[in-house]
Amino acid sequence: MPPTRRKSSHTTSTRSQQTLSFSSRSNKVTKPSVPAPSKSLEKTKNAEKLAKASTSPSPAPEVVVEVQSDQKPTEAELAIREQAEPQVKKVEKSEVEKKAEKIGNAQLKRYWDAKEKERKAPRVHQKGLSMNEKILREFDLSSQYGPCVGIARTKRWKRADGLGLKPPLEVLAVLMKEDAAQNAKSQKAYMDELLSSRFNDD
Repeated sequence: MPPTRRKSSHTTSTRSQQTLSFSSRSNKVTKPSVPAPSKSLEKTKNAEKLAKASTSPSPAPEVVVEVQSDQKPTEAELAIREQAEPQVKKVEKSEVEKKAEKIGNAQLKRYWDAKEKERKAPRVHQKGLSMNEKILREFDLSSQYGPCVGIARTKRWKRADGLGLKPPLEVLAVLMKEDAAQNAKSQKAYMDELLSSRFNDD
C-alpha cells in the first residue's frame, strides 16, 4: 500500500511563498533592476582603455623599399645589402659536413662491403640498385636512429647526430652527393614511398 501524505497543520494563508496569478495585472513579478551607470563612470572606463592601448607596444610598420632600375641605390640601401651579405655567407658547412665531403667512393665501397660481411646471407631484391641507394635504405631501416617515415633523410641524420646516436658519416656523404646532383628523391625514405603510394589492383 502506498504511503499517504501527511497533511500540514499550517494553513495556506500563513505560507511565506507567494503565488503567481496570471489573470490579474496587479500581481506582476519583475526582476530587480540595476541602476544605470552614470556617464562619468563610462568616461573613466573609456579613458582607462585608451591609456592601456597607448602604453601597449604596437608592432612596427613594415617598410618596403622599391628600387627602380634606372636609379642608383642610395647609401642606406647599400648599407643594408652589406649587412645582409654576411648572413648569407654565414651558412657555412659544419665540421661534420666538411668531413663527409672528404669521403670518396672508395671509402663508401669499403663501408658497404663491411655491412655486407656482417650479414649471414646475401641481400635479395637489391641487385638493380646503386650502392648509394643501398646505403640509404640500410639507414632507413636502422631503427636506432629514429623513425624514417615523414622526415627527410638529412634531417633524420642530423637529429640522430644531435642526440648523440652517432649515425654513420658515410650516409651523410651519400646524402650530400645526392643533393649536389639535385636528386630530390633521395631525401625521402623508401619506406615512406611505399606507404604513400597507391597500388592498382587491376
